[in-house]
Amino acid sequence: MQRWTRIFSTVAGATVLLVGAVYADAQEDGKAAFAKREDTMRRMGRALYLGVGRVVKGTAELTPDTVVAADTVVGLAKTLTPLFPVGSDVADSRMKPEIFAAQDRIPQLAAGVEDAAQQLSVAVKGGDKDAIAAAYAVTNNACNACHNQFRKAE
Repeated sequence: MQRWTRIFSTVAGATVLLVGAVYADAQEDGKAAFAKREDTMRRMGRALYLGVGRVVKGTAELTPDTVVAADTVVGLAKTLTPLFPVGSDVADSRMKPEIFAAQDRIPQLAAGVEDAAQQLSVAVKGGDKDAIAAAYAVTNNACNACHNQFRKAE
């Protein structure tokens, strides 16, 4: 009987350690996903709102840096879909929990941002300020389509 008690205790202890390790890894994965998402969104926002937005507002000139900014938005938009895994709603995250029930919508929303960013890049390269302003508005709206539904107010 003692032998079975020892075996059971050993198995139970190993299970507790394994579950603890998996849980700790999941928390670390969630924190890493949050950090990557936050970095990506900041870089995208900087490129969109500062790099292109200032040109749209007339506070900056259209330069080769504007093209780089528009292309940066395109490149980052291509990376959006995997940035919202379950468990990445850590304390500092402004993500609403509803996003986890709508995981199937994330690729659609990300594709909308990517398509709009592609149009923005074309407009910026074309140099027509009215076309840039229109494409900027479409890109901003594509970003806000997700933020309005799945991001907590600041």
